[in-house]
Amino acid sequence: MATKVVEVRECDRCGKEPAHTWVITGPEGATREIELCDRHAAAVANAFALGRAVAPRPTRGRPPRRASTRTAPHPTVTPAEPEPIWR
Repeated sequence: MATKVVEVRECDRCGKEPAHTWVITGPEGATREIELCDRHAAAVANAFALGRAVAPRPTRGRPPRRASTRTAPHPTVTPAEPEPIWR
């Protein structure tokens, strides 16, 4: 009797099919296998191609206020004339 086994992989992030297995090597050689669909695998593939980590999503709202590099101009103070000495 013959049996047929079909292995269906789904994305670890969204659950869509089909998904491809990615093997990620971490620090000290630790490996991890993940299944990702084409949409989620694109970020991993781009990061691998660029040789750097994927940038985090920007936060919502206003960007943080940067410190000003300019200093406020100091008012020029003219020295007061000395008082006359009365003898």
